[in-house]
Amino acid sequence: MRLVTGAFALLVFTQHAAADIRVGLAAPLSGPMASVGAAMRSALEAAIAEVNTSGGFADQRLTLVVADDACSSAKAEQAATSLIAERPALVIGHPCSGAATKAATLYRRAGVLLIAVGARHPDVTKGGDADALVLRLGGRDDRQGDAAAHWLIEHAPTGRIAIVHDRTAYARAIATRAKAALDAASVGSVVDLTIVAGNRDYRETVAEIRAAGAEAVFFAGFPDEAAIIAAGLAENGPAIPLLGTDSLATPGFAEIARRTTTPVRVLLPSDPQALAPPTDAQDTLAPAIGPHHGSAALAQAALEAWLSTIRRIGTTDAVSAGGALRDSAVETRTLGVLRFDKNGDLVGEAFVPASAAAIGWVRER
Repeated sequence: MRLVTGAFALLVFTQHAAADIRVGLAAPLSGPMASVGAAMRSALEAAIAEVNTSGGFADQRLTLVVADDACSSAKAEQAATSLIAERPALVIGHPCSGAATKAATLYRRAGVLLIAVGARHPDVTKGGDADALVLRLGGRDDRQGDAAAHWLIEHAPTGRIAIVHDRTAYARAIATRAKAALDAASVGSVVDLTIVAGNRDYRETVAEIRAAGAEAVFFAGFPDEAAIIAAGLAENGPAIPLLGTDSLATPGFAEIARRTTTPVRVLLPSDPQALAPPTDAQDTLAPAIGPHHGSAALAQAALEAWLSTIRRIGTTDAVSAGGALRDSAVETRTLGVLRFDKNGDLVGEAFVPASAAAIGWVRER
């Protein structure tokens, strides 16, 4: 009798488990980024509990399955493999770019929908227009040039602009994209200046900026060289505002920027939550997840966007849900309206300007 009872109990458990809709979370739950992963987990646990209380989806409960990617490419492969084995309808997470890039390939191959949150490397969604299985809730590194062009146009009334960059691939790529965006906007006069990193004197570069009559400067490079150029611009002539790439967003350079008379700004990844209108959902979420509200808010918004979409289309099929997310804007309580482009990237500002303050760099919008 005990064997029959045990077998029956196992059958009932299996039937209930099969009826659940699994949602995967891949996040750093160990290592230096563990607090970020913990915040994301807490946010999703609370959100899923709320969904289940209100009836789930088509009378099916959501179940959270979690894997630790340790913010590492190697661990991300293990985490993705373990989650894929659970046959989830959705995976959220991999906030570190290396981990997300590695894992995205595996999810595509397995036919699993991934909404990567916070990962900024362009390769996360590379080739994403060929399927609908990988989306990104966050900005892309390579879109700094677009943000820079927008800022430069605002700060150069007659279109006289200088772009200064070193010879690294990172700086050259951003500077090239900024120049292309300025050209597309038919900006009047753009001077493109290259420097050699490691020099202690850039007086010639500063003189060229002045000679061009530049009203605004974009610097793509690193803090040591930017500090020298900012100091040179402060020495002679009227102040010229300078915008730098996110590589300048260090505490040390913030202190330099606060002391110089050159108006200095740097680009920082946009915070979708900060840009969204305040909501009751944000207020109730904050106490539960502590200081990493941004990462957790992204995770919760990803769940909300997916759940709203599957309710609209009536299926949890990965390709159908991913395609529907790309085809239509979706309303979330946490971040407001979200839109994804055909490549799976979030539509909107990827980077915003930030100014130096005593606490470091503060986004201006």
